[in-house]
Amino acid sequence: MPLTKEDVIARLLARLPKAEAASVPVRDYPTVRLGAPEDLPAAARLLKGELGFEYLEMVTAVDWLGPVRQEGFVSSRNPHPFLAQAPAPPVTPVAGPGISYHPILDMLWSFGNLRENLKVFLRLAVPRDRPEVPTLTGLFPAADWQEREAFDLLGIRFTGHPNLIKILTPDFLTGHPLRKDYVHQKDPYDE
Repeated sequence: MPLTKEDVIARLLARLPKAEAASVPVRDYPTVRLGAPEDLPAAARLLKGELGFEYLEMVTAVDWLGPVRQEGFVSSRNPHPFLAQAPAPPVTPVAGPGISYHPILDMLWSFGNLRENLKVFLRLAVPRDRPEVPTLTGLFPAADWQEREAFDLLGIRFTGHPNLIKILTPDFLTGHPLRKDYVHQKDPYDE
């Protein structure tokens, strides 16, 4: 009998008492919100070992602090270099319906079961001041670079990671560019 989305959610919720089905799933994929960082390794082992989700597609996060600070960007006043009189882009993003800002980083992992043609998402809210979750590199070698990217761009620490160093930004860059409160400091490559 083929594995269904409902089966995946039911198995995860049965094994992880603090987890819950996400009220707003990622698209129409089964999405489970983990209750604590220590639930992640157990959920990943269940997905890979028992349910056939052998492909870790993505590790990322979203910063829900609020609108992006414009000082965080290096940009010219005219975003259209070939059009001398182009209008400047709007600089004050406004929260709209369905957007609620709060001081967390929302972690997101996507796993794929290629045989069953299924995808499942795990979510976990971590505090912005000390974002830390266990690494999945021992179970999914593909987590290595993805976790390093989340560390570099968002400042999330992955405990147990064998080589948690920057991967995209230069060593002299301070801060984490995908955080909403990031402010760029002038560096040797600025105009």
